[in-house]
Amino acid sequence: MTSTEHADTLVDGDFVRIEYTARAAESGHVVDTTDPAVAADADLDGLDADGPIVVVLGEGHVFEPVEEAIRTVGSGGSTTVTVEPDDAFGMRDPNRRETVPASLVPADRREAGRTVSVAGRECVIESIGDDAVHLDYNHSLAGVTLEYDLSVDGRITGRNRVEGLRALHGLDAEATVSDGSLAVSVSATDPSRERDRRLRAFVHDARRLLPVDTVSVTQSYST
Repeated sequence: MTSTEHADTLVDGDFVRIEYTARAAESGHVVDTTDPAVAADADLDGLDADGPIVVVLGEGHVFEPVEEAIRTVGSGGSTTVTVEPDDAFGMRDPNRRETVPASLVPADRREAGRTVSVAGRECVIESIGDDAVHLDYNHSLAGVTLEYDLSVDGRITGRNRVEGLRALHGLDAEATVSDGSLAVSVSATDPSRERDRRLRAFVHDARRLLPVDTVSVTQSYST
């Protein structure tokens, strides 16, 4: 790991705004980033970036080597850190592969290298035969060593913490904390199990990590 000098020490429990770009160490291909321009150039399915993100140290929001690097360089610091497979997505397991009838995969999605869902499980198509499809249920980055270019913008405090936590959970809602009360307002067209899951996770973390005594949630749906 190489790094710049840091101006401020960070510890577990701190809300920290960071920026990063992660690449596969061997190929140099971008696999994740917070930089919208880098994300656009990478042109990867599902890779979305809206700028710096907020993480809470000690909560496992990033891989442990990255979290340790954040603590080491501190506010205003930057570093390049290598994350081995055992600290990321693990090694590839040859037992997590199978061959299924081609009919289980929609014809318009039968393409080697494509990520699909079969019987509710996400997997990658390794190859396609006349009547069968060979699937790999390992994570696409299993066995891959990652390299992070990381910048630590600094600790965030006050009202910015609730917004950072909301964004971290990907929750499309308004959330404010005032006098120990958290108010969450969700406005949507239809109910969503995924939104409800994100809402529960956000409220759970907010009660643990923010100065919150009471929580109120309002959900409204247009017709």
